[in-house]
Amino acid sequence: MKSLLHDLQKKQLVWTAADLDQHKERVATGYKQLDEALNGGFPQSGLIHITSTMGCGELRLVIPAIVSRQHENRLYAFIAPPHLLNAEFLIAEGIQLEQVLLIQAETPEQALWSAEQCAKSGACSAVFIWQPALQQIQAKKLELAALKGDCLSFFFADAKQQADNLPVSLSLSIQRQSSKVTICVNKQKVGWPIPAFSVKVPFKAKLGSPMRYRSKPKLSHNVVAFNANN
Repeated sequence: MKSLLHDLQKKQLVWTAADLDQHKERVATGYKQLDEALNGGFPQSGLIHITSTMGCGELRLVIPAIVSRQHENRLYAFIAPPHLLNAEFLIAEGIQLEQVLLIQAETPEQALWSAEQCAKSGACSAVFIWQPALQQIQAKKLELAALKGDCLSFFFADAKQQADNLPVSLSLSIQRQSSKVTICVNKQKVGWPIPAFSVKVPFKAKLGSPMRYRSKPKLSHNVVAFNANN
């Protein structure tokens, strides 16, 4: 029995919700209530699955945590985002554009493959991927890749997609309500699921719109973009 349990733990198939000592290192999210719910913040590495309505503030919620790891001087990979990335927003949040890697994928398979390669490469501090759904075997590959590369991977899925049974480090559901985001912790390796609570997210842009200027502001760096077909 002990041998079987040991094998399952090695494969990360056993959840130790009450054993906080196994996961002491956390990444502060920048939101006090969220940190308290997650016993200190996001995991140091692994796959974080977030279900929401696209564009409800999911990036504003997670970026403060990954910016705190910026001293690592690694890349941030954005894979198949549903909207154009706003360089002004990234700069305002403290992200250096020379560290941004934008990957356009034509199919879900390409996007998932790209996310896995980026996560396990060791070159990326964080990977962001948007897809409508995630299967168990896909989640397992992304989780193991993120752990191998000491990377935080964020998978953003449609709010209708249920993911409580996925083998991920953390599963959240979020919903925007005015200036706040309501968060439900569906699953976490450190602790138990948490009922819904709200955090105030600064949705107001820090730098304003480039349209306010007579001429477009010059950016000193360019986003590096790749196509998954190349």
